Amino acid sequence: MTSVTVPCDLCGSTAFEPIYPGDISFDDANPSAYFSSSRSQAGHWPIVRCANCGLTMANPRDDEATLAQVYTSLQDAVYDAEDDNRRRTAQRFLALVEKFKLPPAQLLDVGCATGMFVGEAHKSGWQVTGLEASEWAVARARERCPEATFTAGFLEETDLSQSFDVITAWDVLEHVSRPSKILRRLHGWLAEDGWLFLNVPNVESWVARLMGKRWVLLLREHVWYYSPATMAALLRQAGFELICTRTHVVQFSMANVLGRAAQYPGAVGRLSQRWANLSWLRCVTVRFPMGEMNVVARKAS
Repeated sequence: MTSVTVPCDLCGSTAFEPIYPGDISFDDANPSAYFSSSRSQAGHWPIVRCANCGLTMANPRDDEATLAQVYTSLQDAVYDAEDDNRRRTAQRFLALVEKFKLPPAQLLDVGCATGMFVGEAHKSGWQVTGLEASEWAVARARERCPEATFTAGFLEETDLSQSFDVITAWDVLEHVSRPSKILRRLHGWLAEDGWLFLNVPNVESWVARLMGKRWVLLLREHVWYYSPATMAALLRQAGFELICTRTHVVQFSMANVLGRAAQYPGAVGRLSQRWANLSWLRCVTVRFPMGEMNVVARKAS
C-alpha cells in the first residue's frame, strides 16, 4: 500500500486548508478492511479543502494501484443482504431519471454493483448496460438481470462502441482517482442532449455540518466530497450543464445501521455489534438523510 498527495482536481492548486485530521495509520497493510458496506473498520485519511476553489478531498490518500486492487477483488455480502431496501432506492433513482427522460432509450449505469438499478431500469423499458470493477458484483448482476449487458472493468480502461441517452453513476464519483477525467469520458459516451445522473456526498449538507468530524461519510474509500458549487464547476469543465441537485434519503435495515456503527471503536461500537446480530432487526427499516445529494446534469450543446 502506498499513499500519495495530489493536486486539486478542479483547479490544480496544491494549497490546502486542513479540515479534519486522519484517523487511520499510514502503514496499515490491509486497506480493503476499510472499503464497502462489509468493511470491518471505519476511518479516513486527512480531509482538506482546496484554498483556491473549495473542493474538499482526502489528501494524502491511497494510490491508484491500491484502489484498483481493492475494487477489483471487492465482495460485499452486507450490501447484497439489503436487497429490499436497495430495490426501493433503485426505484427512487429511476423515478428521478424518468422525470427528465423516458424509455425506450439507451442507459449506462456506471458502478452498477450487483445490478439492482439495472434490473429496475430494464423492467421499465430501458436498454441497459452496466459497468462495474468488482468481478464478484458483475457475476451477481448477470444472475439478477441476464437480459442486460454487463462489463467488468474500470471506466478509464473500458471502450464502449455505442452512445447512451442517459448515464447514471450512483455513489461513484467520491471513489475515483480523478473525477474530472471520469466526467470527460462520460461526456464522450453521451448522445447529444444526453442526461447524466449522480449521487455524491454533499460536504455542505446540514448533516455534514452538524456531525462535523463524526460525519458517517468520512471514510477511507471516499476520496472526494462535493458541494453544489464545486460539482457545478467540475461538470461545466467537462461540458455539462448542472440542472439541479436534491437531498438524497437513504433506506437501510436497523441491522445494517447498527453494523455500520459497530465498525467504530469504543463503547458505542461494541454495543452496536451486539445488537446488529439480532435477526429481527433486518425487518425494521429506517429512512434518513446521510448528507448526500442527487445531481442532474445535461450534456451542453
